[in-house]
Amino acid sequence: MTVPLVLLPPSKGKAEGGDGPAYGEVAATDDGPLGASRRALLAAVQDDVDGLDDPTLVRLAGVGAAKVADARKLLLGLPDAPTLPAHRRYRGIVHGNAGLAEVDPATVGVDVRVVSALLGLAVLTEPVPDYRLEVAARLPSLGGLGGWWRTRLAEELARAGAGRRVWDLLPGEHARVWDPAVRADLDVVSVRFVRPDGRAANAARTKVCKGRLTAAVLASPDLDAAGLARTADPGEGWTLDADTDLVTAVCHV
Repeated sequence: MTVPLVLLPPSKGKAEGGDGPAYGEVAATDDGPLGASRRALLAAVQDDVDGLDDPTLVRLAGVGAAKVADARKLLLGLPDAPTLPAHRRYRGIVHGNAGLAEVDPATVGVDVRVVSALLGLAVLTEPVPDYRLEVAARLPSLGGLGGWWRTRLAEELARAGAGRRVWDLLPGEHARVWDPAVRADLDVVSVRFVRPDGRAANAARTKVCKGRLTAAVLASPDLDAAGLARTADPGEGWTLDADTDLVTAVCHV
């Protein structure tokens, strides 16, 4: 069986601190395909953030006005920030319901990657600092981060997804990192979370369901769209339907 690829968003909720090396050291020695882009992004954050006014930083970091000073300090401190593996850093609703903090990345049988405004695309073992940065935001020196990463992730997403099923569980703001031509060449299964009338489902309920579906794929990596819809437990109030390349989760509560 070919190991499937699951693409997840990051979470605003993150574990604090860490016992891994400082992120600046990690980035400086990153010789992977995204290393240069990660260093450029980190440098841009260091150059831009101190000069941003509070309303702009609120949008960049995705925090409320009361948290803007903490977010600025966190971003400026990224070079010295300790790291944790991605599956232990992200502690949001999706990741908690998927049980990612408890999995052994070496034996899980699924290649889970987090689309991150800071790292681009992070595997579960990737060292990640605590940070606040939105992929839908803009940095003055780079422009929109989603578009900036799109060109830099095209080759990596093509390579990572080649020859296997790709589960796309990204919300709209993170889906903008896809190059449409790359996506069209891969075996991608999308998951939609809607109300019975077709409108987007409640965000909090969607995150719970998304985590539960991820857990189902982790437990049974050979599932296809029909198999996921038939066997997964999406949680109370949800029903699942499937086409070849689309799973539709409908929230009835």
